[in-house]
Amino acid sequence: MNKEDYIKLVNKKMGGNARKLLLNQIEKFYDALNNYKPKSSNYKVGDLVKLDKGTLLHGTYKNIEGLEKIAKEGLICDLVVEGRKSKYPLTVGVWNLQKDYYLKDYIDFYSGGTVKFISEDKKSTEVIPYSRMSTFMNYVKNKDYFRWEIEQTKEARFMPSYEQEKVQIGIIFNGNNGYIEELLKGDILSNSISDVDVKPFVGEWYYERFLKDRKEKDDFFTDRESAIIFGLPACFIEGILVGRTYENDNDMLKKIKALLPNCYICNLDGKVIME
Repeated sequence: MNKEDYIKLVNKKMGGNARKLLLNQIEKFYDALNNYKPKSSNYKVGDLVKLDKGTLLHGTYKNIEGLEKIAKEGLICDLVVEGRKSKYPLTVGVWNLQKDYYLKDYIDFYSGGTVKFISEDKKSTEVIPYSRMSTFMNYVKNKDYFRWEIEQTKEARFMPSYEQEKVQIGIIFNGNNGYIEELLKGDILSNSISDVDVKPFVGEWYYERFLKDRKEKDDFFTDRESAIIFGLPACFIEGILVGRTYENDNDMLKKIKALLPNCYICNLDGKVIME
């Protein structure tokens, strides 16, 4: 589909401010696609990847098939949403880094677990990195809580991680440019879109809780996420993170490089394996 096709579909399917927001995001998407000039990285094989604050990442469980589609069309939401079953329909989800990281440290962070500590009069949440999980029980003993709950981080489910092999592709987007800043004005997880206007972009079953959670974020409803109306163009892709299966498949690495010749490929050690 091209720009005109998306505009026709939105005009047919949507009304009110939801239509205006979608059409505005489509304009920003194609403005970026037509005018943004990607920068080549200076990484060499073996270099540690450093991610700047504002970097955006997205994992695709469809792996190479998902990457082929995104490289060709961009990361675009499904505009044909029936029954509002999705948590955030008409948006695309990305991880939005809130500080500078070495990739190896970010992977260690999100490959751990998210913990909720509970007592009679207070509760708190925290992410325990993978490297600290072996001493987690000693850490718990020093906390003055009578109950705790732990689960995977959200990133560990949807990005290549130490915990699972299902997801083999993570996409690294350059998030430090004016075009991204404009597109992020359509992030429904920020408070920039009103409670009324955000409603068509949130599953009906989740809307009331969403309004509360969006204002009171913790390590479960995190400030590490963005859900961007419509999508992100592929011109922002600067690197691809691969899981161990793809890392050890030279034909797959060549296929990824052919799709995105100007992008580096890196592994779960946070190192560049193909320039």
